[in-house]
Amino acid sequence: MSYDNETMQNAIQDISKLMQFENWIRFYFIREEDDTLYVRIPDEAVKRIEEEYPLYISIVEELNNKPIDYEKSMATLCKQVVTIFEGDKYPFGISGDVFDTKDFQAEMHLFNVWVQSHESQLDQAFMDFSTWQEIFGEWRQDDRVKEYFEKLRKHAINTTVKCESDTVH
Repeated sequence: MSYDNETMQNAIQDISKLMQFENWIRFYFIREEDDTLYVRIPDEAVKRIEEEYPLYISIVEELNNKPIDYEKSMATLCKQVVTIFEGDKYPFGISGDVFDTKDFQAEMHLFNVWVQSHESQLDQAFMDFSTWQEIFGEWRQDDRVKEYFEKLRKHAINTTVKCESDTVH
């Protein structure tokens, strides 16, 4: 299906932000117990997320107090992208098209580079998601980062989410 550029760019930004949010959850709220990783978000943090990011509360509910691994993370993301965005805000099926765009792939790659390169800073003290977004946004304004992003857009490597078709549609 074909979407107008504004719809596609908005969907790319919304889906990217949701994926960044899920990354933030895993960064701060994963605990190892008996050789298994769990998402453990304290009740107070859940309340704050519900107040500040009500659109994302369903992903918190889906992940919290459950074992997590890469497959579970990706399956949850795929399901939540469809649940949160498709039908009301965007046409059904748009998420699969978003995942395939070079803009989305470049955006997520850039975010992962940022997390990796700022890990020690992010790990020093807990930062809420809005702080992550602010710091990432500032970093993204650097001319070298903009230039790198443009190169990524031209040669994006598909290292992002691949959802099973029954999860996405």
